[in-house]
Amino acid sequence: MRFYRHLATVVLAIATVIAIAFIHTFAFALPEHEVDAIASQTTVLIAPALQEGEIKARREWDPGSGVVVARKGKTYYALTALHVVQNKGFYGVRTSDGKVHLVEHNEDNSTIQALGREEGELRTKVKGFDLALVKFESEHDYPVAALGNSEKLRSKDVLYVSGWPVPQNQTPRRERVTEVTSLNQINSQPHPEGGYSLAYNIQTRQGMDGGPVFSQDGQIVAIHQSDRSNEHGYCLEPNLSGNNSCGLQINHIVQAIEAEDRRLSFDRGLIDPKVIAQGIANKSTADVIPNVYKLFTFDLDAMLRNKPSLGCGSLLLGDKCPNRRI
Repeated sequence: MRFYRHLATVVLAIATVIAIAFIHTFAFALPEHEVDAIASQTTVLIAPALQEGEIKARREWDPGSGVVVARKGKTYYALTALHVVQNKGFYGVRTSDGKVHLVEHNEDNSTIQALGREEGELRTKVKGFDLALVKFESEHDYPVAALGNSEKLRSKDVLYVSGWPVPQNQTPRRERVTEVTSLNQINSQPHPEGGYSLAYNIQTRQGMDGGPVFSQDGQIVAIHQSDRSNEHGYCLEPNLSGNNSCGLQINHIVQAIEAEDRRLSFDRGLIDPKVIAQGIANKSTADVIPNVYKLFTFDLDAMLRNKPSLGCGSLLLGDKCPNRRI
Protein backbone atom coordinates (compact mmCIF):
# COMPACT_ATOMS: atom_id res chain seq x y z
CA MET A 1 0.00 0.00 0.00
CA ARG A 2 2.83 2.35 0.90
CA PHE A 3 4.40 1.68 -2.50
CA TYR A 4 1.22 2.69 -4.35
CA ARG A 5 0.88 5.84 -2.27
CA HIS A 6 4.46 6.77 -3.08
CA LEU A 7 3.83 6.04 -6.77
CA ALA A 8 0.71 8.20 -6.73
CA THR A 9 2.68 11.02 -5.16
CA VAL A 10 5.39 10.77 -7.82
CA VAL A 11 2.83 10.70 -10.62
CA LEU A 12 1.06 13.75 -9.18
CA ALA A 13 4.35 15.62 -8.89
CA ILE A 14 5.24 14.83 -12.50
CA ALA A 15 1.80 15.88 -13.66
CA THR A 16 2.13 19.15 -11.75
CA VAL A 17 5.49 19.92 -13.39
CA ILE A 18 4.06 19.18 -16.83
CA ALA A 19 1.04 21.38 -16.13
CA ILE A 20 3.21 24.27 -14.99
CA ALA A 21 5.41 23.92 -18.06
CA PHE A 22 2.30 23.87 -20.26
CA ILE A 23 0.92 27.00 -18.60
CA HIS A 24 4.27 28.77 -18.85
CA THR A 25 4.45 27.97 -22.54
CA PHE A 26 0.94 28.72 -23.67
CA ALA A 27 -0.86 30.84 -21.07
CA PHE A 28 0.24 34.16 -22.52
CA ALA A 29 -0.49 33.40 -26.18
CA LEU A 30 -2.77 36.20 -27.36
CA PRO A 31 -5.36 36.12 -30.13
CA GLU A 32 -4.22 37.66 -33.40
CA HIS A 33 -6.35 40.81 -33.05
CA GLU A 34 -4.76 41.60 -29.66
CA VAL A 35 -1.21 41.25 -31.02
CA ASP A 36 -2.32 43.48 -33.88
CA ALA A 37 -3.58 46.03 -31.35
CA ILE A 38 -0.19 46.08 -29.61
CA ALA A 39 1.52 46.49 -32.97
CA SER A 40 -0.83 49.35 -33.83
CA GLN A 41 0.22 51.30 -30.73
CA THR A 42 3.98 50.76 -30.99
CA THR A 43 4.78 50.58 -34.73
CA VAL A 44 5.91 53.85 -36.33
CA LEU A 45 6.38 55.04 -39.90
CA ILE A 46 9.78 56.65 -40.52
CA ALA A 47 10.55 58.62 -43.68
CA PRO A 48 12.50 61.63 -44.98
CA ALA A 49 10.79 64.98 -44.47
CA LEU A 50 9.47 66.58 -47.65
CA GLN A 51 9.45 70.25 -48.59
CA GLU A 52 6.69 72.13 -50.35
CA GLY A 53 6.78 71.56 -54.10
CA GLU A 54 9.03 68.48 -54.03
CA ILE A 55 6.95 66.54 -56.56
CA LYS A 56 9.93 64.61 -57.91
CA ALA A 57 11.09 63.78 -54.40
CA ARG A 58 7.70 62.26 -53.64
CA ARG A 59 8.10 59.82 -56.51
CA GLU A 60 11.45 58.71 -55.12
CA TRP A 61 10.37 58.90 -51.49
CA ASP A 62 11.35 55.75 -49.60
CA PRO A 63 9.63 55.31 -46.22
CA GLY A 64 10.17 52.48 -43.77
CA SER A 65 8.81 51.16 -40.51
CA GLY A 66 10.07 51.06 -36.94
CA VAL A 67 9.01 50.39 -33.37
CA VAL A 68 9.26 52.32 -30.10
CA VAL A 69 11.40 50.24 -27.71
CA ALA A 70 12.58 52.57 -24.95
CA ARG A 71 11.92 55.84 -23.17
CA LYS A 72 13.85 58.27 -20.96
CA GLY A 73 11.56 60.98 -19.69
CA LYS A 74 10.39 62.90 -22.77
CA THR A 75 12.84 61.10 -25.06
CA TYR A 76 11.75 58.04 -27.03
CA TYR A 77 13.87 55.53 -28.94
CA ALA A 78 12.69 53.63 -32.00
CA LEU A 79 14.46 50.81 -33.83
CA THR A 80 14.41 50.71 -37.63
CA ALA A 81 16.44 49.42 -40.57
CA LEU A 82 19.70 51.22 -41.27
CA HIS A 83 18.91 51.87 -44.94
CA VAL A 84 15.65 53.64 -43.97
CA VAL A 85 17.67 56.48 -42.39
CA GLN A 86 20.95 56.22 -44.29
CA ASN A 87 21.07 59.79 -45.64
CA LYS A 88 21.73 62.98 -43.71
CA GLY A 89 18.87 65.42 -43.35
CA PHE A 90 15.47 65.60 -41.67
CA TYR A 91 13.23 62.62 -40.97
CA GLY A 92 9.76 62.27 -39.53
CA VAL A 93 8.60 59.62 -37.06
CA ARG A 94 4.84 59.11 -37.27
CA THR A 95 3.37 57.72 -34.03
CA SER A 96 0.02 56.05 -33.37
CA ASP A 97 -1.73 59.33 -32.53
CA GLY A 98 -1.06 60.60 -36.05
CA LYS A 99 1.64 63.09 -35.07
CA VAL A 100 4.94 63.34 -36.93
CA HIS A 101 8.01 64.06 -34.80
CA LEU A 102 10.77 65.77 -36.77
CA VAL A 103 14.37 64.63 -36.17
CA GLU A 104 17.60 65.66 -37.84
CA HIS A 105 20.25 63.21 -38.96
CA ASN A 106 23.48 65.16 -38.87
CA GLU A 107 27.21 64.73 -38.37
CA ASP A 108 27.10 64.42 -34.59
CA ASN A 109 25.24 61.09 -34.99
CA SER A 110 23.30 61.51 -31.73
CA THR A 111 19.69 61.65 -32.94
CA ILE A 112 19.93 58.76 -35.40
CA GLN A 113 22.57 56.25 -34.35
CA ALA A 114 23.63 53.39 -36.59
CA LEU A 115 24.32 49.94 -35.11
CA GLY A 116 26.28 49.00 -38.24
CA ARG A 117 27.73 50.67 -41.31
CA GLU A 118 26.92 50.35 -44.99
CA GLU A 119 29.77 49.39 -47.29
CA GLY A 120 30.43 48.96 -50.99
CA GLU A 121 30.02 51.28 -53.95
CA LEU A 122 26.22 51.07 -53.78
CA ARG A 123 26.11 50.66 -49.99
CA THR A 124 24.41 47.30 -50.36
CA LYS A 125 26.46 45.48 -47.71
CA VAL A 126 26.28 46.12 -43.99
CA LYS A 127 29.08 45.54 -41.52
CA GLY A 128 27.50 44.78 -38.17
CA PHE A 129 23.76 45.20 -37.66
CA ASP A 130 21.41 46.49 -40.34
CA LEU A 131 19.75 48.70 -37.74
CA ALA A 132 19.56 52.22 -36.38
CA LEU A 133 18.19 53.84 -33.22
CA VAL A 134 16.08 56.93 -33.86
CA LYS A 135 15.61 59.34 -30.96
CA PHE A 136 12.67 61.76 -30.83
CA GLU A 137 11.16 64.05 -28.21
CA SER A 138 7.54 64.26 -27.12
CA GLU A 139 5.42 65.34 -24.17
CA HIS A 140 2.90 62.62 -25.05
CA ASP A 141 2.76 59.31 -23.19
CA TYR A 142 3.35 56.67 -25.89
CA PRO A 143 3.32 52.91 -25.22
CA VAL A 144 6.72 51.21 -25.40
CA ALA A 145 6.86 47.72 -26.88
CA ALA A 146 7.83 44.90 -24.52
CA LEU A 147 10.83 42.79 -25.55
CA GLY A 148 10.66 39.02 -25.51
CA ASN A 149 13.37 36.36 -25.38
CA SER A 150 14.34 35.33 -28.90
CA GLU A 151 16.35 32.40 -27.55
CA LYS A 152 13.04 30.66 -26.84
CA LEU A 153 12.03 30.72 -30.50
CA ARG A 154 11.56 27.36 -32.19
CA SER A 155 10.96 26.26 -35.77
CA LYS A 156 7.33 26.69 -36.90
CA ASP A 157 6.56 29.27 -34.20
CA VAL A 158 3.89 31.74 -35.29
CA LEU A 159 5.19 35.29 -35.79
CA TYR A 160 3.49 38.61 -36.55
CA VAL A 161 5.23 41.20 -38.76
CA SER A 162 3.97 44.79 -38.49
CA GLY A 163 4.72 47.65 -40.85
CA TRP A 164 3.61 50.32 -43.31
CA PRO A 165 3.71 48.86 -46.85
CA VAL A 166 3.98 51.12 -49.89
CA PRO A 167 1.13 50.57 -52.40
CA GLN A 168 2.17 49.76 -55.96
CA ASN A 169 0.43 52.86 -57.28
CA GLN A 170 2.14 55.12 -54.71
CA THR A 171 -1.26 56.38 -53.56
CA PRO A 172 -1.13 59.01 -50.78
CA ARG A 173 -3.31 56.83 -48.54
CA ARG A 174 -1.32 54.40 -46.39
CA GLU A 175 -2.43 51.67 -44.01
CA ARG A 176 -0.44 49.72 -41.44
CA VAL A 177 -0.76 45.94 -41.58
CA THR A 178 0.14 42.94 -39.45
CA GLU A 179 1.07 39.85 -41.46
CA VAL A 180 1.16 36.34 -39.99
CA THR A 181 4.02 33.99 -40.75
CA SER A 182 5.93 31.06 -39.23
CA LEU A 183 9.58 30.62 -38.38
CA ASN A 184 11.58 28.40 -40.73
CA GLN A 185 15.09 28.74 -39.36
CA ILE A 186 16.88 30.30 -36.41
CA ASN A 187 20.65 30.69 -36.12
CA SER A 188 22.33 31.07 -32.75
CA GLN A 189 24.78 33.67 -34.08
CA PRO A 190 24.00 36.81 -36.10
CA HIS A 191 25.27 37.01 -39.66
CA PRO A 192 28.41 39.23 -39.79
CA GLU A 193 26.91 41.23 -42.67
CA GLY A 194 23.67 42.64 -41.31
CA GLY A 195 23.13 40.62 -38.14
CA TYR A 196 20.36 38.46 -39.62
CA SER A 197 19.60 35.18 -37.86
CA LEU A 198 15.93 34.38 -38.51
CA ALA A 199 14.13 33.23 -41.64
CA TYR A 200 10.32 33.16 -41.89
CA ASN A 201 8.14 32.26 -44.85
CA ILE A 202 6.78 35.59 -45.94
CA GLN A 203 7.55 38.09 -48.68
CA THR A 204 6.66 41.51 -47.32
CA ARG A 205 6.30 44.69 -49.31
CA GLN A 206 8.46 47.79 -49.59
CA GLY A 207 8.02 50.05 -46.59
CA MET A 208 7.87 47.28 -43.98
CA ASP A 209 11.63 47.03 -43.45
CA GLY A 210 12.57 47.95 -39.89
CA GLY A 211 9.19 47.00 -38.47
CA PRO A 212 8.71 44.82 -35.39
CA VAL A 213 8.23 41.05 -35.36
CA PHE A 214 6.03 39.90 -32.48
CA SER A 215 5.65 36.50 -30.86
CA GLN A 216 2.24 35.15 -29.88
CA ASP A 217 2.51 36.74 -26.45
CA GLY A 218 2.73 40.21 -27.98
CA GLN A 219 6.43 40.77 -27.27
CA ILE A 220 9.05 41.77 -29.84
CA VAL A 221 11.40 38.94 -30.78
CA ALA A 222 12.94 40.43 -33.93
CA ILE A 223 13.21 43.40 -36.27
CA HIS A 224 12.08 42.68 -39.80
CA GLN A 225 14.08 42.96 -43.01
CA SER A 226 12.83 42.10 -46.48
CA ASP A 227 14.41 39.25 -48.41
CA ARG A 228 17.92 39.79 -49.76
CA SER A 229 17.74 37.29 -52.63
CA ASN A 230 19.21 39.59 -55.26
CA GLU A 231 22.45 40.37 -57.00
CA HIS A 232 23.79 42.09 -53.89
CA GLY A 233 23.75 39.00 -51.70
CA TYR A 234 21.62 37.01 -49.30
CA CYS A 235 20.59 37.67 -45.74
CA LEU A 236 21.21 34.06 -44.64
CA GLU A 237 21.79 31.56 -47.44
CA PRO A 238 20.56 31.40 -51.08
CA ASN A 239 18.01 28.62 -50.63
CA LEU A 240 16.40 30.29 -47.63
CA SER A 241 16.54 33.87 -48.84
CA GLY A 242 14.68 33.03 -52.04
CA ASN A 243 11.39 32.22 -50.30
CA ASN A 244 11.78 33.89 -46.94
CA SER A 245 12.27 37.21 -45.27
CA CYS A 246 14.92 37.72 -42.62
CA GLY A 247 14.89 39.14 -39.14
CA LEU A 248 17.36 40.22 -36.50
CA GLN A 249 16.86 38.62 -33.09
CA ILE A 250 16.01 41.06 -30.33
CA ASN A 251 18.51 39.41 -27.95
CA HIS A 252 21.33 40.07 -30.41
CA ILE A 253 20.13 43.65 -30.87
CA VAL A 254 20.08 44.36 -27.15
CA GLN A 255 23.59 42.91 -26.82
CA ALA A 256 24.81 45.18 -29.62
CA ILE A 257 23.26 48.23 -27.96
CA GLU A 258 24.76 47.39 -24.58
CA ALA A 259 28.17 46.68 -26.13
CA GLU A 260 28.33 50.34 -27.21
CA ASP A 261 27.46 51.49 -23.70
CA ARG A 262 24.09 52.85 -24.73
CA ARG A 263 22.20 52.85 -21.47
CA LEU A 264 18.57 52.14 -22.28
CA SER A 265 15.95 50.56 -20.08
CA PHE A 266 13.82 47.99 -21.92
CA ASP A 267 10.44 46.64 -20.88
CA ARG A 268 10.63 42.87 -20.35
CA GLY A 269 7.31 42.51 -18.53
CA LEU A 270 3.89 41.27 -19.53
CA ILE A 271 1.70 43.29 -21.85
CA ASP A 272 -0.39 46.00 -20.23
CA PRO A 273 -4.08 45.26 -21.02
CA LYS A 274 -4.62 49.02 -21.42
CA VAL A 275 -2.32 49.02 -24.46
CA ILE A 276 -4.41 46.29 -26.09
CA ALA A 277 -7.67 48.08 -25.29
CA GLN A 278 -6.30 51.37 -26.62
CA GLY A 279 -5.05 49.68 -29.78
CA ILE A 280 -8.44 48.12 -30.47
CA ALA A 281 -10.32 51.36 -29.80
CA ASN A 282 -8.03 53.60 -31.89
CA LYS A 283 -7.19 51.22 -34.73
CA SER A 284 -9.15 53.08 -37.42
CA THR A 285 -7.18 56.29 -36.85
CA ALA A 286 -3.84 54.85 -35.73
CA ASP A 287 -3.48 52.53 -38.73
CA VAL A 288 -4.61 54.84 -41.53
CA ILE A 289 -2.90 57.89 -43.05
CA PRO A 290 -5.22 59.70 -45.52
CA ASN A 291 -2.38 61.58 -47.25
CA VAL A 292 1.15 60.55 -46.27
CA TYR A 293 2.83 63.12 -48.53
CA LYS A 294 0.93 66.00 -46.95
CA LEU A 295 1.64 64.65 -43.47
CA PHE A 296 5.41 64.53 -44.07
CA THR A 297 5.71 67.92 -45.82
CA PHE A 298 7.38 70.66 -43.76
CA ASP A 299 8.60 74.19 -44.41
CA LEU A 300 12.15 73.31 -43.43
CA ASP A 301 13.62 76.60 -44.65
CA ALA A 302 11.32 78.56 -42.34
CA MET A 303 12.15 76.23 -39.46
CA LEU A 304 15.86 76.87 -39.98
CA ARG A 305 15.32 80.62 -40.11
CA ASN A 306 13.23 80.61 -36.96
CA LYS A 307 15.81 78.59 -35.04
CA PRO A 308 19.17 80.39 -35.18
CA SER A 309 20.85 77.40 -33.59
CA LEU A 310 19.80 73.78 -34.03
CA GLY A 311 22.91 72.62 -32.24
CA CYS A 312 26.29 71.44 -33.45
CA GLY A 313 26.23 69.50 -36.68
CA SER A 314 22.98 71.10 -37.84
CA LEU A 315 22.29 71.97 -41.45
CA LEU A 316 22.37 75.65 -40.47
CA LEU A 317 25.72 75.74 -38.70
CA GLY A 318 27.50 72.87 -40.39
CA ASP A 319 29.79 72.35 -37.39
CA LYS A 320 30.69 68.87 -36.30
CA CYS A 321 30.14 67.72 -32.75
CA PRO A 322 32.30 65.61 -30.47
CA ASN A 323 31.22 62.00 -30.21
CA ARG A 324 28.49 61.55 -27.62
CA ARG A 325 26.76 58.62 -25.97
CA ILE A 326 23.04 58.34 -25.44
